[in-house]
Amino acid sequence: MEFKNSKFVWVFGFIFITFSILGILFFTFRWIGGEEGIEYVNGVWFSFKTFLLNHGFWLFLSIAVLPGLILPCAPLLILAGVWGSEFGIFLACLYSILALTMNLIWTYWFSYGPGHSLISKLLKRSKYSIPKLPSKNLLQWALILRLTPGIPFIFTNYALGLLKMPFIKYLIVSVPIIAITDCGFILATAGIFGGGWKYLWGGVSILIIMILLGRILSERKKHAN
Repeated sequence: MEFKNSKFVWVFGFIFITFSILGILFFTFRWIGGEEGIEYVNGVWFSFKTFLLNHGFWLFLSIAVLPGLILPCAPLLILAGVWGSEFGIFLACLYSILALTMNLIWTYWFSYGPGHSLISKLLKRSKYSIPKLPSKNLLQWALILRLTPGIPFIFTNYALGLLKMPFIKYLIVSVPIIAITDCGFILATAGIFGGGWKYLWGGVSILIIMILLGRILSERKKHAN
């Protein structure tokens, strides 16, 4: 089964359209609000950023919750790196991995249950339905999705939950990749803002390796088909 010809494309397209609509709404707000709107958003972000950096618990709770609401995860991980440069890189990596794991869990079960029921109802009047994942090459496809650059991890969370990937396999694939990528991101950020070049190069190296692994898996899958 070729991925591009399967029903999976429709599911990912549905989620992508949702992300796009939210993005359009955001930029529409900025366009309507003009300079005042931009200044307001920047002011809110600055206050929020300052609060999170001074309250580590709320920073990592935000990482566990906000990406599931289709808010960008990268700025929060940058703040975690900045926090780690002051309070400890190891703690920043540990807490952020725990937070992202919690996010993996609750977003999966949301899309597996309520989200799946909602989308099924929306599709009821059309010829489409949410496809079921085949057992063949299941883990390979999940790995490719996790490692493909440019695909937000929350996008994959919701997609794999909608497709009802078995929870244990979902965690086996997701947690190690998210943990390694997260540590690379935090190391790079801490290196930039904390002046530790060994952290910077270490973090960048990890991210490059993860990207290359994704490309290798994707190319192997293409040749296999």
